Amino acid sequence: MASEQVTRAAGLLVRAREEGVALPAEAISFQLEGPAEAYQVQALVAAEMGDVGAWKTGAPSPEDEPIMAPIFADLIWPSPARLAARSLHKLGIEAEIAYRLGRDLPPRERSYAREEVMAAIDAILPAIEVVDSRCVACDQLDPIWKLADNQINGGLVIGRTVEDWRGIEPIDQPVRLAIDGATVVEGRGGNSAGDPLRLLVWMANHLGAHCGGLKAGQIITTGSLTGLRFVAPGATVVADFPGLGTVEVVFTA
Repeated sequence: MASEQVTRAAGLLVRAREEGVALPAEAISFQLEGPAEAYQVQALVAAEMGDVGAWKTGAPSPEDEPIMAPIFADLIWPSPARLAARSLHKLGIEAEIAYRLGRDLPPRERSYAREEVMAAIDAILPAIEVVDSRCVACDQLDPIWKLADNQINGGLVIGRTVEDWRGIEPIDQPVRLAIDGATVVEGRGGNSAGDPLRLLVWMANHLGAHCGGLKAGQIITTGSLTGLRFVAPGATVVADFPGLGTVEVVFTA
């Protein structure tokens, strides 16, 4: 049974999503007890908000425990996307590499091996994660509250899929991020978690039935290659991954 603070947090986040409001600091001044309660909040919110179409995962370093959060199906848009800036509280963007599952990875007692998880992937694709929060001061949020708020996900813009994904080396993938035509980041790799496939294996062995579990057709995005950037209303953002594809989003004023 969920604790009182878990139920309260989930109710606040559902209301914020449904009404399009941002929660003030005083509304979320109570504590959640670690990642376990944050994941319980995610599950309660997902039960109210609809289907999970994607997941996000990441880690501060190759050695750190990853995190995970659902992305709702109605917050996934094909590139080029046009999103109304007024519908978001924050206009954060991260250029990322994502993977699409070709079959379910259901919970089981025996751990999934890396090759089993790789065999379940049917494509790789470029993505821009839209970062937003249901809370006013997301830059000052406790990390557990960020996790409860689906790790401040506001949506996902996806590019074309590449089915010959094993020929892509994500750790050395070139990327160029441009905002309004000006390059702001250009380099190779850059994911703080290191090997993104480690994250997928971790998810397969830790997600279980959380928010419906890992399903065929779902997309898993694996952390920023360019860091978190905030843009202004009207901005055009283009992330180019040579050899993989390009993804674009315009935040209409």
